[in-house]
This record gives sequence, C-alpha cells and structure tokens, in this order.
Amino acid sequence: MQRRDFLRYSALGGVALSASGVLAYAMAGRHAGHAPVSLLDATTLPEGEPLQPLPRIANLSDQSDLFRSALTPAPHAVALGADRHARLWLYNRKVAPLIEVTEGDDFDVTLVNELPEETTVHWHGVAVAHEHDGAPRHAVAPGESRRYRHTFADGSAGLHWFHPHPHGVLARQIAHGLAGVLLVRPREEVVPFEVEEHLLVINDLRLSGAGEVTPHTDEDWMNGREGELLLVNGQRRPRLDVAPGTTLRLRLVNACAGRYLRLRLEDHGLTLIGTDGGLLEQPRPLEELLLTPGERADLLVRISEQGAERFTLASHPYERGWMGARPAHLDAVAPLLTIHTRETEVAPAVALPARLGRIEPLGDPAVRRTLALTEVMAGMEHGPTQADASGAMDHGGHGGDAGGTMDHGGHGGDAGGAMDHGGHGGDAGGAMDHGGHGGAAMAADNGRPPVDFLINGRSFTMGEVMFEGRVGEVEEWEVFNDSHMDHPFHVHGTHFQVVASREIDGEWRGAPWLAWKDTVNLRPGQRMRLRLVFHEPGDWLFHCHIIEHEEMGMMAAIRML
Repeated sequence: MQRRDFLRYSALGGVALSASGVLAYAMAGRHAGHAPVSLLDATTLPEGEPLQPLPRIANLSDQSDLFRSALTPAPHAVALGADRHARLWLYNRKVAPLIEVTEGDDFDVTLVNELPEETTVHWHGVAVAHEHDGAPRHAVAPGESRRYRHTFADGSAGLHWFHPHPHGVLARQIAHGLAGVLLVRPREEVVPFEVEEHLLVINDLRLSGAGEVTPHTDEDWMNGREGELLLVNGQRRPRLDVAPGTTLRLRLVNACAGRYLRLRLEDHGLTLIGTDGGLLEQPRPLEELLLTPGERADLLVRISEQGAERFTLASHPYERGWMGARPAHLDAVAPLLTIHTRETEVAPAVALPARLGRIEPLGDPAVRRTLALTEVMAGMEHGPTQADASGAMDHGGHGGDAGGTMDHGGHGGDAGGAMDHGGHGGDAGGAMDHGGHGGAAMAADNGRPPVDFLINGRSFTMGEVMFEGRVGEVEEWEVFNDSHMDHPFHVHGTHFQVVASREIDGEWRGAPWLAWKDTVNLRPGQRMRLRLVFHEPGDWLFHCHIIEHEEMGMMAAIRML
C-alpha cells in the first residue's frame, strides 16, 4: 500500500483499516510450521479437590521488618494426578508462590537464573526504583543473578504479583507458568477479621499429551495465548467448603497471557472493595466482574445462608475480537471454583467500616499526551491513525526529546490533531524501521505472523524512548484503542486514575468512582483519560498486557527526569 493511500484510508477510519488487514491475514489460512500436537485432555485430570493456599517463598531473614530471600526460576515437573506430569518453569519449584510483606518492611530478593535463557523479575504493581523494576534492558543471563531491593511505604498495601519481563522470550516463559504473588499487608487492617480471606491466582496452560508446553500458534500470537487447562492456585476446579452465611474475601490475580475472565458467582452478587492499587473508598456492588490479563480484584461476597448447597464461580464468554480459528472454549462457561456450604450454623453478617480507604484525586495535569494502540499488517506504512488523520500533533510543554519523542499537546484525539513520531527511525507520519525487537520485522526469523502491534505507529525497540517527562508532575494520557480487538493497557512504575472514558461514537463520561489502577481494558474504538504521576526517574514501560501483543511491538517507554 502506498503512503498516500494509507493516509486516505486512515482518514476514513483507522479501526476499519487496522482490522481489515489483520483479519484478511487471519482468514487466509496461514498456520505456523509446527506439526499438529496431541493436546492433554484436561477432563482426565483431578477436579473438585479442596482449595489449597498458595505456597510461600520462605523469608530467610530473622528481622521482623525485612523480607530476604532468593527466587530461582528453573524447569520442574509438576504432578497432574497419579500418573501425569506437566513440565513447567517455576520459581523455587512452586506453582504460583506467595511473598507476603507488610507496609514499612524492607525487601531484598536475589534472582538466580536457572533457566536456559535470560529472564528478569518484574514486580507488577509496585513502584520500585527503575533499576529494580525487572525491565527487559536488565535481563539476567542463564547462571547469573540480580538483586532487587525496595521499601514498602505506607499506603502501598495491596495485591500485586511478579513475573518475568525479558523481551523476545517472555511469551514462552509465561506459557510455562512462571508467575507469583506479592501481597502487601497494611499496618492496620480495615476489613474485619471475621471475613474469611482467600487468594486466587488464575492461569491457563496448553500441554501436550506428554505434559510438555506446546509451541505458540499463529492464533496465539495474534490474540494472546489461551490454554485449554484453566487453573486456580494450580488446581482444576477446586472446592471451597464454608459455613452458610460466611462473608468471603476473594482476592484474585489474572495471571493469564491473553484470557479475559468475565466472572460471575452463581446466585450471588459481588462487592468490589479493591483494585490493582489497593482498597476503594467505598464498596461497589457488581453483578459480574471483567478481570483482564494483569489485573487484580478484591471482592467480598456473603454466601447463601442455606446449608448443603453449592455455587460455582465461573468465567463466562466475552467477545474481545478473536482472529483466526476459534477454539471451542471461547463460547463456553468455564467453571473455576465451587463453593459448598456445610450443614452448620449460619455465620452472622459482617459490617464494613463506612470508609475503606482514601483516594485523593490527582489535580489538573501539567502535561497531556495522546497514545493510539493499533495493529497493522507487515508492508503497510505505519501512518497516522483515526485519532489524528492529518498526521500532526502539537508538541508544546517541556520541549526536547533526548533521543525519544515528546507529546505535550492538548487533549487531542480529533481529526485536526497533530502527531510527530520523530525520534529513532521514523518520519513525521510514524513509518519506521523496526530494528531487532518485536513486530513483523521478526516474522521471517521466528515464524510469528507478519502483524505489527503498535503504539503511536511504532513497534518497541530496546532503548528507544517515546516520551519524556518530569518526576512529580501530573500527566493526563488519552489512550485510544484504534483497533478491532480489546487491549489491556499497563503502566510500570506508578498507578493511575481513570478520570473519563468515551465509546467509539459516544460522549465523554466521567469515571463513576476513583480507584488506583496499573492495568485497564480498552474496547475497540474506546478512549480513556488516565491521570498519573511518576515519583522515580528512569525509563518506564507502558504496554498491552496481552503478552504476545507486547512481544510483537505494543510497548514503549517514557523517560522521567
């Protein structure tokens, strides 16, 4: 496609353009060069066993306010019933291990890499110093080690998690089950002690009949991998026995690479009390909860007062814009956990405090930026999107790009907005050379489909900086999903507040309540305004948290000075 044609079609609608190229590819019937693999029949595995707590990473310190330990990611065989094993990659030989600390604690963890390839540990949701964030540029080679240190400040309590973050091999490591949970307790707990708490880590695997993790398919790369074996705390459809009337606190992590969890508890409503960054100010009743890859949720539910009953927590079908061959599980209800009520006395209802937490709204922004998430076919020039068909964006603000790209314009987003993708290898319209990292440029070498997943028309390149900003300044980012499929957007190094959103043909609507988030979902054509402040200098990543989209280019960095 010639650039003039690309610009013309972009002006007519970037969503249609980016979707059409990818869909045409998906419908063309190309398949990766892997021989067909006989998959593990998940129905033959044990189910309905009692829910197990997460295994803990041992604290090797004898100080009450210091957590010191080591993480050793390595291959390990995990039993799947009496005569089957899954060959996974795990931290300390544990499935979804737990690190638990308290506000005020110091943290000192050494990664010892026992994998056959480089890796890192990213502390997802924790505002660590840049050199301890586990970014790809700090990858640890096989046999080498790296030390991560942090002090958990007051106000940092919440459910976080950790996972690898090297570039180019991340999807394989996530597919092998490499992830853990980091729970930061508050100095004083506001949720009453009568509430029964359970941590639930949900992930999925695709295994061969021999228990090996199978290679990625084209559909995995285009959509984000969804394994057929859906697990909670490493178990298939576990059972939780409670007294009738019990108030449960279910703290959930979606550790899947690409699977969305549309959660409902049979015959029960849900109450949201916390998100990625900790407690809300007030409980929020929900009929269901959409939990996207990387997100966490803190839920309360009072179980039925009827004894000898069972209720299923399940993920229901959610249409997120699937490309290519459609697996059967996408249209099926996926049971996660069964709650059984005992034939015992009814537990009394639990009263919550009037205020759970306090969330101060961030003030007026000193800087506004516009980001567009797109997907295009290889061979197309990466010109402006629907957000800015004229090809320009006013840069105002701090000035200078220090080797990256500045974007300090206004709210933007209309056809008259402007964009300049300068920086490393790109003209004003954003066409660029992809270099050696991610995107369709790698397709010929690694067998991935020739699709680019982009931010502002650019594919991630190690060391490249898209924006530059200042520590301590309030920023407002208008993030636009200019594609045909959902994308969960994640920011490293801080949390943000969603202040407004707009559907594809709708009006801007203010957020109904404030929450601290680090991952948020954008539907096709949706825009969101996020306010955030970075408190540490460094190059901070932001990306789609569908792991395969991140690997294929939908990631960039902002340099904070």
